[in-house]
Amino acid sequence: MRVNITYSVDLDEVPNEVSRILEECEQIFRAIHGQLDQTIGKEPLYVIDQLDDVRIRLGKLDLKLGDSMEILSGYVATAANRPAMEQASLQQASPPVDDHEEI
Repeated sequence: MRVNITYSVDLDEVPNEVSRILEECEQIFRAIHGQLDQTIGKEPLYVIDQLDDVRIRLGKLDLKLGDSMEILSGYVATAANRPAMEQASLQQASPPVDDHEEI
């Protein structure tokens, strides 16, 4: 069963966090590659068993890569709207200016 785990980081730390996830993915991919190297030329039943394991591991890796893409897409969208969000925040924080003169 797959579950979502949520935690927060500062917006500016998102690229670093995704880089950390991608480094983990790279290690997994290298291990899968090594497993395939060790499988080539072996007896067919062993190859079938190993290929099943490789496919499962690649599926899990694909999910991590998909998560990384979603995180970065959200980051890009948020970063693009950041100036507008900061401007709206400043407008809410400052009191309204009364530029009407009393008569």
